[in-house]
Amino acid sequence: MATPPFDETDRQLLDLLQENARYKATSLAEEIGVSDNTVHNRMARLEEDGIITGYTTAIDYHSTGLRLFFHFTCTTRISERSAVAKETLALPQVVEVTELMTGQENLHIKAVGAEDADITHVAEQLDDLALEINDENLIRAEYTRPFKYVCGLEPTDDH
Repeated sequence: MATPPFDETDRQLLDLLQENARYKATSLAEEIGVSDNTVHNRMARLEEDGIITGYTTAIDYHSTGLRLFFHFTCTTRISERSAVAKETLALPQVVEVTELMTGQENLHIKAVGAEDADITHVAEQLDDLALEINDENLIRAEYTRPFKYVCGLEPTDDH
């Protein structure tokens, strides 16, 4: 699928929506300097083109009483990787599964729990699947930010 042309308005709109998907069209329009009708039209086009695939809610798990956040590094057979990833994501405490294009340590799993026993339970459930747990770690903190679109990035000899 060809990438549709982007302009500065699209980039600004995507940047703002990544920061807060609940922005009102009028607020977005004011921030970007366009009409709210333009914002509605751009959002509709970005959705139709499959660039905006949905709107999600970010949850502070700690505030809900789920104070433990674990990362499991696992290996599964390459031929079963996608199926095992989907099975893993079906576990209630699992919040994220990343499938890597490697032979070893090809599934990274994040899970939440209120107490140590919850994470032990997740590990036992993972152990029943067609994977091997290579490592498990308690996550102290995690930092993310929205991707910022930058115009005119040219590859350099350094990259």
